[in-house]
Amino acid sequence: MNQTIISEAFGEQLALITANTPYAIESDSDTFVSELEHKVREYMYSLWMDAQANKLANYLEKRQAAHFAQLYEFSYGVSMYDKDQSLSNRTDILSFMIIDEKESYKKRLERIRLQYKRFKEICELISVEDRKLFIRYFEQSQKAGYETLRKAVINNLTLIGERYRRDEKMKEEHTRYSLNT
Repeated sequence: MNQTIISEAFGEQLALITANTPYAIESDSDTFVSELEHKVREYMYSLWMDAQANKLANYLEKRQAAHFAQLYEFSYGVSMYDKDQSLSNRTDILSFMIIDEKESYKKRLERIRLQYKRFKEICELISVEDRKLFIRYFEQSQKAGYETLRKAVINNLTLIGERYRRDEKMKEEHTRYSLNT
């Protein structure tokens, strides 16, 4: 399981729920969607990815030990490589590479958990009816009518947009801060 698989699942779900509606997705069509419809689908995609993030994080946590074990298994054989190889046979460099990979893995898990937290926060801010619909469709992947889902997203468009814009702004500030230090 990875983000590509989750993304593809969203595309399949969206194609299913828009079938036989005026919003049907046809890959061979040259018709463009309105700006509103584009925004609705963009937020649906973001909500889907955020809601599925918990499953991805749980999967990655289960795979973490095996992933780290592979790092160590790989490092045992490196000293046997030819001197022409770009990989070093120095233990200190290999140790730093393993430490960096562990830290990257940990940060990735944290980012994914924050995605899921964002989905839960959005759900807390919307009506009970819309919350149940969002959880059912985006998190539990249960079928929902596109018109109903679309209407719920439109009703909460401003709130959802503000939440994603806030996170984008924070990400930009963090990047700017990181570059300045």
